[in-house]
Amino acid sequence: MNVGIIGCGWLGERLLSHLSDKHRMYVTIRTKRNLSTDNYYHCLEVDFDNFIPGKWQVLSDLDSIIIAIPFGRRLSVEILQNRLKNICNFIEGFNKQLFFTSSVGIYPSVNGTIDENFPIPDLQPELYFVEKYLKDKFPKINILRLGGLMGDDRYLSKYVVSEPHQKVNHIHYQDVCRVIERIMTFGLHSKTYNIVAPKHPTKQEIINHQTGIHLPLESAYGKIVTSEKVIRELDYDFLYPNPLYF
Repeated sequence: MNVGIIGCGWLGERLLSHLSDKHRMYVTIRTKRNLSTDNYYHCLEVDFDNFIPGKWQVLSDLDSIIIAIPFGRRLSVEILQNRLKNICNFIEGFNKQLFFTSSVGIYPSVNGTIDENFPIPDLQPELYFVEKYLKDKFPKINILRLGGLMGDDRYLSKYVVSEPHQKVNHIHYQDVCRVIERIMTFGLHSKTYNIVAPKHPTKQEIINHQTGIHLPLESAYGKIVTSEKVIRELDYDFLYPNPLYF
């Protein structure tokens, strides 16, 4: 297959490395640099915030496209609209398999379990705006709401964290890569999936495990974003089901 990745940041680069063993890869990147794969790939430098590109010249050759550009909640509506408009113009008319890597940050901070059917009025407005904009332009798009990305150089004890007794909704990047590849194999369209590790320890539990310093634990709280739908529909077994062992 010919696969395009729009946005080769932290996740996009790892998707490229994972997929390039089996697929011919075409990627866009904001600023050209050497990417961490020994396999050949086609790379185009595009800044979707400050440049209005024409249509991607290889668009008709692509079988799948993954939009892996982050859309932070702190971005203004004007920046969001401009970035989205330029991306949509870049792939205008594409009617094959399309993915968007969204975030479980779209869900509010509530106690309890959350699935993909959470009421729309309660979703985070900016992230829902992005999802809806892309869905309106490309009705067959697959929306993947990713947990906090971990693995490689990302591990929780590396960071200063707040609310240490809050449950986490993390995902190892290798599971993201494997779920996307599985959806490609199944040829699915128009799906919305939460991609989150099934286990939800607290931040403090993870930090204790990673550092070997066992600070006291208190009652856990916070939302649990469930991946039950992706487990059930894709018959998927997580490579890293527990963030304690990322």
